[in-house]
Amino acid sequence: MPIYKSTDYEQVLSGIKAKVKALDLQMGDVLSEEELIRFEKQHGVCLPQAYRMFLKEVGNGCAMIDGFQLHSLAATDAKKLNEPFMLEDEWIWEDDDISQADLVKIIDAKLNGQLELIDVGDGMTYNLIVTGQCQGEVWNFTDVGVQPCCERQDFLGWFELWLDMQDDVDYFKDYAYE
Repeated sequence: MPIYKSTDYEQVLSGIKAKVKALDLQMGDVLSEEELIRFEKQHGVCLPQAYRMFLKEVGNGCAMIDGFQLHSLAATDAKKLNEPFMLEDEWIWEDDDISQADLVKIIDAKLNGQLELIDVGDGMTYNLIVTGQCQGEVWNFTDVGVQPCCERQDFLGWFELWLDMQDDVDYFKDYAYE
């Protein structure tokens, strides 16, 4: 599932709602437009349209299968949310020959503008990029690097893929690790 076009959002959301119901997922309450505007003003950012629609029509977070929880908007760490996410491609900093102090500064500068969606443990999270060239995409963050999900996914594609595949999702299929 690639990144969806905005003209497809209503149809995709309808399918997601049906899958959520069939899986009996417990979704958080939907958010109002006023609540979203308040969050965006507070943090100086415009959330990606697909994510906004999800929050307004499907739910604000949920208890997920296998104990992983989709964070609610209020539970996300929103520091530096309005500063640009500076990457367009994966970056495995573990391979870089940089001092730890310099690495921390570079990581801090490049990885702004994103919200953590799920913490899967062992230093791995899935985050929604809200600023920069990759706005709207979901990326995988680890303790050794970051990368877009397999075939680049927007929030709706990423969530739908999880609903369809659950534990069998291969978010790394496009990245060959040695």
